[in-house]
Amino acid sequence: MSVEPSSTSERPEEGDQHDLVSGAEQAASADDIQHQASRIIDAVLDDTAPDHRQARELLRQQIAAHPGHPERALMEHLLALKASSGLDEGTPDAGGQIQPEFASGE
Repeated sequence: MSVEPSSTSERPEEGDQHDLVSGAEQAASADDIQHQASRIIDAVLDDTAPDHRQARELLRQQIAAHPGHPERALMEHLLALKASSGLDEGTPDAGGQIQPEFASGE
């Protein structure tokens, strides 16, 4: 009976350590995204422009629907705004009007 070497050269402890580091990096990245989303939400909610009142209310609804997950609330809010505007990706209006000087590639 032959014993073949393991397909990986690292010991189980080394693989576990790599997984722990990778998991910690992902958690830190998620925290950064949540922090950035929170700052964006705060800026939107701090806006006092009367014509943005409905957008602020819609954002508050998403925050209530996704407590503790500001990144999800912000994403859902942006998707809802996009859907309500009737704009689709890839249409000229999706990114605003095309400037004539840029349309020709000059």
